[in-house]
Amino acid sequence: MIFNCHTHIGDAFIELKRKYSLEELVAPGGYKHRMLEMADEKIVMDGMKEAIDVMEKCGTDVFVDFREGGIKGVRLLKKALAGKKLKAIILGRPKEMKYDEEEMDNLLDICQGVGLSSYSDWAEEEIRQIAEHVKKRKKIFALHVSEAEREDIQKILELKPDFVVHLCKATEDDINEIIKRKIGVVICPRANEYFGLETPLKILMEKKAIVMLGTDNAMIVKPNIIEEMEYVKRKYELEEKEAFKLISNNPLKIFGEILKKEAYSYRNEIESQRCNG
Repeated sequence: MIFNCHTHIGDAFIELKRKYSLEELVAPGGYKHRMLEMADEKIVMDGMKEAIDVMEKCGTDVFVDFREGGIKGVRLLKKALAGKKLKAIILGRPKEMKYDEEEMDNLLDICQGVGLSSYSDWAEEEIRQIAEHVKKRKKIFALHVSEAEREDIQKILELKPDFVVHLCKATEDDINEIIKRKIGVVICPRANEYFGLETPLKILMEKKAIVMLGTDNAMIVKPNIIEEMEYVKRKYELEEKEAFKLISNNPLKIFGEILKKEAYSYRNEIESQRCNG
């Protein structure tokens, strides 16, 4: 089974006409989020479908998507997946940068968990309540960590994430704390390189972290996980066997149970709805 462990395919429709900094492009209020707010639903959907086609053609079985746009955003992705064999672990997020109990319950009813932007984007009380709600519902909680600047690892660990993404600016001590708790780490080297950031893959592998591979924003890197793996092999001089673990064995350690219990083929869901209808 082949995994792409971190995608944002909702932004696949966006064309970048110039170079952007991380803050300009993906931070709250950045170009990406403005484009998502303004875009026609069909345009977003068409971009998603193109990204899904890329993943299917390269042999991806499961992708893990951080889905923006609240409940509407999750439903849009599920609609784009209708009739596809590809399985998704959808990690939604609140529509606004705040905790709302009713919204969270409704969101978690239709997806496998929550995937948030960087810890530093959020007010501490809001992100704490979101994490506690997700854990109470026994769903996946994940977030971006220390991508462009180092963040307080102890405060992040208090949220009990199942996995974190990036760690470009994490210290060795931060990484040790993550490994101690068997928290998964998703790296996205090509997307990081776009922003001039370096993935700490060597130290993660030396310390035997549960390292997984993702392609990140589809507007920056096409979600072809095989190309991502080949890039990692070349840049970090990994053997084929070790590189392949990043998209197969390692993700199963984090996502195996959720696949058994909650992730499902949307084709089967649609067929079931037709039969019941």
